[in-house]
Amino acid sequence: MESRCHNILIVDDHDIVSAGMKALLKKCKSCETNVIETALNYDEMMEKLNEKRYDLMILDLHLGNVNSYNSIRQLSDDYPEMKILVCSMYPEDPYAIECIHEGASGYLHKTNVLHSFQDAISTILKDEVYINPQYIQCLDYGTAIEKKEVASLNSLSKREFEICHYIVSGLSFKEIAEKLDISPKTVSAHHAHILDKLSLSNTSQLIHFVLQHKN
Repeated sequence: MESRCHNILIVDDHDIVSAGMKALLKKCKSCETNVIETALNYDEMMEKLNEKRYDLMILDLHLGNVNSYNSIRQLSDDYPEMKILVCSMYPEDPYAIECIHEGASGYLHKTNVLHSFQDAISTILKDEVYINPQYIQCLDYGTAIEKKEVASLNSLSKREFEICHYIVSGLSFKEIAEKLDISPKTVSAHHAHILDKLSLSNTSQLIHFVLQHKN
């Protein structure tokens, strides 16, 4: 554990929750704090981040009208030295592992704050990932408990990219096969490989992904 003091930002739209966490942090023997600041919403959070460097952010998943889950990867990419502990009322399954995959360093359900908060903080500040041990035991064997790389269309081969384009354009496997002079079975195999490379489950997700990432 580093001996230096830490700057910590608590982001939650309930004052009483932020005050409670602030009090717990001040009692945390394994975490010396220099600055503990709070933000009630996304805009306040960004103002704070522009003003100061933080070692740890404690982030609620829902801030008023903003679903901050969608911000975790961006925060992780923009502030790589800052750890993110998500503290939320959303169930651990599936949010905990999804937040970790987006770049969070830990996930703590708010019902566990009183008895697990200090353990979560000290674990994360040691550059380790914190998730409820009981939840970890329920995960499928081989589940990655780390930030996942963002899938990219650049990972597709030339043929896969071509087939992907035709699928998004609305062509059937048979029509694609006729255009490329290959069998529908081959098109289907390429389709499966495309979904696997992009970590997608079906054609609808593929179309949505391509529309989101096209230049």
